[in-house]
Amino acid sequence: MKDKLIIGGYQGAASLHTKSIEYFIKEISGNFDINFIMDITNAGEKASSLILKTQQEELHISYLLSSYFEKILPEIKILDLPYFFNNRDQAYELLKFDFFDYIDNKLKDKNLKLLGFWDNGIRHISSKIRLIKSLSDCEEQIIRTTPSPLHIDIFKKLGFKPKPLDVRDFKLAIENDEIDAQENPLTNYWNFGVYKKQKFVTLTSHIFGFCLFVINYSYFDKLSYSQKEFVIDKSKNATEFQRQLATLEDETLIKKMKLANIKIEKIDEENLIDFKKITQTFHQDYFKNYPHMQRYVLAF
Repeated sequence: MKDKLIIGGYQGAASLHTKSIEYFIKEISGNFDINFIMDITNAGEKASSLILKTQQEELHISYLLSSYFEKILPEIKILDLPYFFNNRDQAYELLKFDFFDYIDNKLKDKNLKLLGFWDNGIRHISSKIRLIKSLSDCEEQIIRTTPSPLHIDIFKKLGFKPKPLDVRDFKLAIENDEIDAQENPLTNYWNFGVYKKQKFVTLTSHIFGFCLFVINYSYFDKLSYSQKEFVIDKSKNATEFQRQLATLEDETLIKKMKLANIKIEKIDEENLIDFKKITQTFHQDYFKNYPHMQRYVLAF
């Protein structure tokens, strides 16, 4: 008899995360009896509940944006420092070896095991009012942020009025036209239907986002040695597949957005410098609170 494996997610069929989970399922289905709950928000549950559900073994495997893990793993905020990475390759370099092992060991204390860092896309800002060409364009706009205290503080610093919402509530806020702006990778902007309400997109590239792909540690620990090696190996394959999809998707979506008459522009260099300067304090505060994390930065 195959071991039962329950996997949970928070995005729909068009999502590259869902496609990556389906790839992972195809890779391991010969060894496990799998139940995949594609999007728990469809049942009225918050995306953030994926963490607790996985810890308590209601789910065995899940993925979720790293910022939702802040409460149980505050050091993970390094991935959400604004303008911390210059490109994807630099971000991927941090996530290798020692940093991966550090996060993995920290999660074990929370009954989770890290299977991979999934690329959640480069985050940009959209608005129903105007393009964000300068800091003055941020003022008084109500922006949806994740519930992350760091995200809230970043956008308050930029001049926005943050409205933190879980993915479940964000989708409702978009439908009800309750916010002026939001920040997300282009994949979420498109797949969550934000483009129907917010026609101005500024390519700010303020955060290179990542999801944590995790498994319940107690469940994993009970597997045989060969099963553990199998799951880890297939997780690596799925992570490589997911990152390939993420790299290709932005170019595809920009073409779709232009065809949909979305106004899309890069922020110019002079104003980008202003955005970087005003948010530099978040880097300083982070490394003051977590000085031991400097070693991972120096490594890349």
